[in-house]
Amino acid sequence: MSASLARTTDRRKLLTTGLAAGLFAASGLSIAMRPRVGGRLRAALPGAAATDSWDARKGFGLFMAAAGQGAVFDALTEVGADGALKGELATGWQASADARLWVFDLRKEVRFHDGTVFDAQSVVESIQLHLDAGPSGAGWHLVSNIDAVRASGPYQVQFQLRSGNADFPYLLSDRHLIIYPAGKIAEAMRDGIGTGLYRVARFEPGKRLLGWRVADHYRDGSAGWFDQIEFLAAESAADRLALLQAGRVDAAAQIDPVSAQVIENDPGLKLSSIPGNQHLVMDARALPVDARHALKLGIDREAVLLDGLQGHGHLASDSPVGPFNQYYSTERAQFDPDRSLSLLKTAGLDGVGLGLTALNALPRALISAVAPALHRAGFRTGGDVRVPMALSAGRATEEWVFEALGSGDKTVSNLAELARSELDPTRRAALYSELQTVFRASGPLVIPVFANFLHATRTIVASPEMPGNLWPMDNARFAERWWMG
Repeated sequence: MSASLARTTDRRKLLTTGLAAGLFAASGLSIAMRPRVGGRLRAALPGAAATDSWDARKGFGLFMAAAGQGAVFDALTEVGADGALKGELATGWQASADARLWVFDLRKEVRFHDGTVFDAQSVVESIQLHLDAGPSGAGWHLVSNIDAVRASGPYQVQFQLRSGNADFPYLLSDRHLIIYPAGKIAEAMRDGIGTGLYRVARFEPGKRLLGWRVADHYRDGSAGWFDQIEFLAAESAADRLALLQAGRVDAAAQIDPVSAQVIENDPGLKLSSIPGNQHLVMDARALPVDARHALKLGIDREAVLLDGLQGHGHLASDSPVGPFNQYYSTERAQFDPDRSLSLLKTAGLDGVGLGLTALNALPRALISAVAPALHRAGFRTGGDVRVPMALSAGRATEEWVFEALGSGDKTVSNLAELARSELDPTRRAALYSELQTVFRASGPLVIPVFANFLHATRTIVASPEMPGNLWPMDNARFAERWWMG
């Protein structure tokens, strides 16, 4: 299944009033698709660790993203499969004219798994947790602009920001900003006590999660179709595929593109290739500026796409803003190895060695596809300068992209600040276009391709026609969105 590259969203009314939360409350299901309640979903996922916990101040991978926000906990907002924002524990929101004061109305009659009532104080204490953690917390970049958060009623919360942010409600959908019960945060982080569709039956950090569906949940009839879910940790793509082929799991995440044809040829399995904002990042900040420019010219992006991703992606041009962002700027990068070689010779850097290293589980073919053209462009592979490579999922908004990136470039930072607080869509679009142009020219990152999210399932597993493409596995919410067909 592939998603169309044409999906874009005009977010302006949504962000200023929050009334559109009701309009986007649909789960992405067509009227003809009627999920069947029941069954047990078993999934093989990467990104687990023995240090995993329900403490959202810590960094975590796909396993805990799917277990936490995707099953056991909720956040205030949710990015739907269509890319639009809707309320989860929030029902609506309003902003001041300068986008510095935000007021969120909350759901009533929601309970945590231990029976504790959800209210505004639960939100205040959960957000304050990240503010108190400071820069060492994994969610700091999401909350660092919050000057104060307070309950303005039993079911209403106010956020005062240091500077205006027209996309602030999107940040509150992040997997780190899950909501814990007021006064019981320590217990909730120990035992996994949330408001999500599934309660924890058994949790073995780095190994396994077993969950049972919550009876009489506030989302009954719109999400959460399985009676049970079981997540198994499997870091290797080959191991995940083997578990699926052996029938030990019903779904496997992060399929290696080289294995795509194997799955497509198996009548009992189906492959989903989901275009999104995920991109390959090569961090070239250790290189001199001239060598960075040369590297951007010397990458054969089409070869990386065809050989490294087997065509499951699309070309990128050194900007982390992707084709599913609202202000994505289409600009084709040049492939000019001769000019790259000339730049290196002029700078006295001809033959500089690049130590290409993988920071996360990159497909082997993707790593191999980067190197060949670089020799012609004047580089050596293996040697002097470390260039880490990783896959980044991207973000739902441009502001979020650059906030997470934390660029040290003053021009980029200043443009990002201006764009973040600009409410006029025309001026905002111009600022983000300029920002991307500047980042492509002077940024320290080489981004040659966008990589599709690949997952595979048994044919008995059904899912909505439109999958989420912000994170792997239907925005890591497969446990609540899929069902047994």
